Amino acid sequence: MRLAALIPARYSAQRLPGKPLADIGGAPMVVRVAQRAARAEGIDEVAVATDEERIARAVIAAGFRALMTDPACRNGTERIAQAARDLPADGYLNVQGDEPLVDPRAIAALARLVRGGSEMATVARPLAPGEGDLPQVVKVVLDSRGRALYFSRSLIPHPRAQGEVLPLAHIGLYGFSAAALQKFAKLPETNLERAEGLEQLRALWHGIPIDVAVGEFTSAAVDTQDDLERVRRLFEQEERRSR
Repeated sequence: MRLAALIPARYSAQRLPGKPLADIGGAPMVVRVAQRAARAEGIDEVAVATDEERIARAVIAAGFRALMTDPACRNGTERIAQAARDLPADGYLNVQGDEPLVDPRAIAALARLVRGGSEMATVARPLAPGEGDLPQVVKVVLDSRGRALYFSRSLIPHPRAQGEVLPLAHIGLYGFSAAALQKFAKLPETNLERAEGLEQLRALWHGIPIDVAVGEFTSAAVDTQDDLERVRRLFEQEERRSR
């Protein structure tokens, strides 16, 4: 089975325009994401799906493949579905372009689920203290098979009985079989996903099962200038520890 990790990257982010090219320790953010993805076991190819020539040039200069996509793509999943038509594979991973510290172990865990037959898959970690009330930290509840029952920006399940269920935070990595990716990208938006602002709820609404790999994975998304400065500090700390 051939698996490709695709990284959607658009230049015109609302809160931090041009962030895929933001410098992280001497390299553009999107290149740092690609380098992390390339370290993950079970990945056959890494490529960036973008609508911006400046991003494509930076990616190619770093030794990775860039796939040009339509600027009208509404979201990252639609962008990688379009790029996948130019990169044949049996399965695809959507690795967010604003996660320069993405954990290669999380990508590898996702790859194992897709190789094991999952139509769609994602990743979660234990919810950290203080994250329950943060809407930017998405929560997920699983069934007995390790599949997602629901995702929410609210704390789920409600902690009526403390310690009954391990609260989980969702990490925005997704895996798809080739057929499921194209199917998902064509589905219409739903009221539920608009209410929560979570496109994965579209899959659950339409009956697509989402398998979830759970582990002590690290993540740090960049949405604001403050996030960018924090990630730069974390990257420098990692670099010092690895020397």
